[in-house]
Amino acid sequence: MLPFSRKHHPNFATGIPLIVIPLIVILLTVILLTATLSSCLNPHMVNRWVAHHYPPDALEPARQKNTQIVITSKLPDMGPQPSTTEKKWSHVIPAVVYWHIDYQNICSLNPQIAVNRFTAAISTYGGKLKGKLNGGHLELTIQQMPTVFLVDDRGYMIFPIYSVEWLSIQPTVTDLVVSYRLLDGNNAEVRTGSISIADPETAVGLKMWHSLKKMTWDYLDQHDDNVTAMSRKFVDKLVTEL
Repeated sequence: MLPFSRKHHPNFATGIPLIVIPLIVILLTVILLTATLSSCLNPHMVNRWVAHHYPPDALEPARQKNTQIVITSKLPDMGPQPSTTEKKWSHVIPAVVYWHIDYQNICSLNPQIAVNRFTAAISTYGGKLKGKLNGGHLELTIQQMPTVFLVDDRGYMIFPIYSVEWLSIQPTVTDLVVSYRLLDGNNAEVRTGSISIADPETAVGLKMWHSLKKMTWDYLDQHDDNVTAMSRKFVDKLVTEL
């Protein structure tokens, strides 16, 4: 039998102990899967889906049909883009055989989209307010509205036998808050106040056979309907206060 020599060792070329090689393979595989998971959904994709969901004129200020009701907004101006999105890692547990990854794409919709829906709702349901104006006019100022949602991606993996991923859209619940100011025909202030309407937004999960884009569009449909519903409730509450 030949005496032991480093040059006869099967792992002499790499200098890496044999027991370490499987661990390196596992680690590299996990890192690759993690990179794949985190790159499948990114801010650019979310912004593109939002842009495709709304028509080109969605950001043009809606025309206010009733000259006796003036609507303004204190929400930030985002310019011509329908949305802005940023990625945020919220939870990462990297272990050899168990990984837990949680990250979110935080999407801020252009507030003008919601403001336009509020304005349209006032035009549609605002007839209830005419009898309360008595020849004067009403100033409405939007203080806050729901405009932000989270595309949440959570993944768990027990290497190499099990992995699961949950995708959903989580709203950041924000009530509709609108202040009002009623003036008479001589521009004298008659009544002021502020009304808050609870945000009914709920999470939307990824359904079977649905794409991430479809999930996003389902949430945006829900969001738009909720803004209209909140605006209508605002009118009903305002009628009782004037």
